[in-house]
Amino acid sequence: MKKIRTPTRDEAGVLIAMLAVIFGGWVRLSAPAIAGFPINDGGLFYVMMRAIQQNDFQLPTFVKYNGLDIPFAYPPLGLYAGAVISSLVHVDLIKIVQWLPAIVLIMTIPAFYLLSKSILASNFTAGIATLIFALTPRSMTWSIMGGGVTRSFGYLFLLLTLTNVYLLFVKREKKYLIFSIIFSALTVLSHPEAALQAVGLCLLFWIFKGRDKIGTFNALYVGLGTLILSAIWWLPALLRFGPDPLLAAAQTGQHSALAVLYPIFAVLTDEPLMTISAVLAMLGLFIQAAKREYLLPAWYFLPFLVEPRSSPTYAMIHMSMLAGVMLTDVIFPAMMNFEAQKRNADYQHTFQSRITQGLIVFIGFYLMGSAFYFDTQIAKTAVPPAHREAFEWISINTPADSRFLALTVAPKIFCDSISEWFPALTDRISITTIQGNEWLPAHRFANVAEEQSAFQGCLYADLPLRCVEDTTRKFGLQYDYIYIAQQTASNQFCQGGSLALAHIDRFIFDLGLDENYKSVYSTNSVTIFSLNH
Repeated sequence: MKKIRTPTRDEAGVLIAMLAVIFGGWVRLSAPAIAGFPINDGGLFYVMMRAIQQNDFQLPTFVKYNGLDIPFAYPPLGLYAGAVISSLVHVDLIKIVQWLPAIVLIMTIPAFYLLSKSILASNFTAGIATLIFALTPRSMTWSIMGGGVTRSFGYLFLLLTLTNVYLLFVKREKKYLIFSIIFSALTVLSHPEAALQAVGLCLLFWIFKGRDKIGTFNALYVGLGTLILSAIWWLPALLRFGPDPLLAAAQTGQHSALAVLYPIFAVLTDEPLMTISAVLAMLGLFIQAAKREYLLPAWYFLPFLVEPRSSPTYAMIHMSMLAGVMLTDVIFPAMMNFEAQKRNADYQHTFQSRITQGLIVFIGFYLMGSAFYFDTQIAKTAVPPAHREAFEWISINTPADSRFLALTVAPKIFCDSISEWFPALTDRISITTIQGNEWLPAHRFANVAEEQSAFQGCLYADLPLRCVEDTTRKFGLQYDYIYIAQQTASNQFCQGGSLALAHIDRFIFDLGLDENYKSVYSTNSVTIFSLNH
């Protein structure tokens, strides 16, 4: 009987990368399947894609959302992709927002493998890093949500941009120049945060690999070519609106002098159980520093300086590589040596060691189990069916110009799916929905975020109704209805306000006794009161 050959180190790396694509794809498709609706956000993008369809696929000048005329200054590639796919295959846009991010994210896994293989110069280390990337939650957290209609494209094209820019500086071949320009332009056309990260990381690559005459000229060619190709979007946007919408959006980046401390003291990986990926990455950072290979250690901090708000998402790129380095350069060789000494064997490469194989299998299954658990948690951030039913009732039974105060027990302003999807599905105004305001001047986003936090805080007050009325007068707002979420899904990603839920019954009781309010809709999950003007 022919003996089965143990795969070589390079073959093992390719095999592991292939398994990462398979199981990573499974993990990515599971979350929207469990949710049954777009995860968390995406309501504004749903309206923007619908506006593109209604405008015969010409870019609208403005989009109407939540009573606002929002300049259509957003990079449109992902929005056009969703609108076109919806029309071609006759699929409802809601389904596009639910599934398209996950499908695009599957493609980021082989794209990451190409990048890590280029930088790490090892199929095996790249394969291990790809497995970690594919199964670490933060590599998909915000990109798999409804808003991932644009974020996922930005992530994919960023990875392809970095691969080709790195190879351009290392190999100096014309094909990498062409691909660098194309993928850089697609990144700019997909998502503003991905574009900013691309600029910062390409500059980092130039510092480490391209600081000579040819490298500098190639960098300039990439920059110029990107500007020319992406001008199809940014030039008309500037001519129509000037720089104000883009400058307003930039104010939401949460820039701070303390941002550099975030990657040191925060858990970036969103791992719900043991933070294996995070610990391996931190140890790998010191291993690279000990080897005097400083590209990845410098990369570790750069995303947090460029754009702090979404930096943990982009940090998964280099953290997965660092974790892979720690395993393949330190842990696996040490385990192989111990096993070889005990067995009096002479292993030619790491993958021949049974204990190493066992650790790889354990890490893979552990990360996969952790990722599936994460799927069940993040899926709970989708708008529950009871609220979608309430939205439908509102769209049928309330005046078109109605203004609502939605109290949702949301723990974070970016984790309030009910508030974002409310205007999209009811076509009514929610006075504390923050989405859309980031593209308007005069610090509108910061002001509305303050208002939303104040109203949600009223649910923790001893006298919630008085707090709501005082807050309404303070900000000079008006509403016709109060929408109250009586239940919220419990999940580790967006912890709900249990204390606020305990106060809601008292709040509803007070509203029922007040002659200025009338209950017009009530279920176990939602209660709506109208204000008697």
